[in-house]
Amino acid sequence: MAYELHDGLAQVAAGAHQHLQAFASQYRPHSPRARQELERALELAQLSVREARRLIAGLRPTALDDFGLATALRLQVEAQRRSGWKISFEETLGATRLPARIETTLFGVAQEALTNARKHARTTRAHLALERHERTIRLVVQDWGCGFQPRAGSQEASLGEHVGLREMQERVELVGGHLTIASQPEVGTLVVAEVPLPSSKEGEQLP
Repeated sequence: MAYELHDGLAQVAAGAHQHLQAFASQYRPHSPRARQELERALELAQLSVREARRLIAGLRPTALDDFGLATALRLQVEAQRRSGWKISFEETLGATRLPARIETTLFGVAQEALTNARKHARTTRAHLALERHERTIRLVVQDWGCGFQPRAGSQEASLGEHVGLREMQERVELVGGHLTIASQPEVGTLVVAEVPLPSSKEGEQLP
């Protein structure tokens, strides 16, 4: 999807912005209202380009392609710290590269969990851990926010109470993994994603 956005929507938006810029440089409206409308059209076109690029980066950050999951998460943590978060990170993966689908899925889960912590748990204190246990990758995201109370006897209902949790679960299941969410009011929320690594028989060569 990221590549399709880049080659499709982003290119169209960039082309529209360039044509508007060229038009604005050659044609100067006479009335203040017309000039204002043209400037606003330029602003919206530029905003469309930025939003398309932001979506692409969110779907498949370039750091994942360049450095792998561990480094991409470390860069994310450093960015959170610069914005005022108290966040720790530990990993045992190192420079090991994982299949692209697994890297993208786990990075997306980490992003969603941190976004939920900021928006809904009302906290900027968190901990991330990324571990490899033989043929399994384990991602842990812990926050110490307000938490929430799962509805008794219904995990599905509790997932619907928190924005993005159902999507996180579906992402992990699509790569054959399992997502566990534990939360308690005034204590915080723990998100654990465990994803199996494919065997060499499935065409993946991993160290």
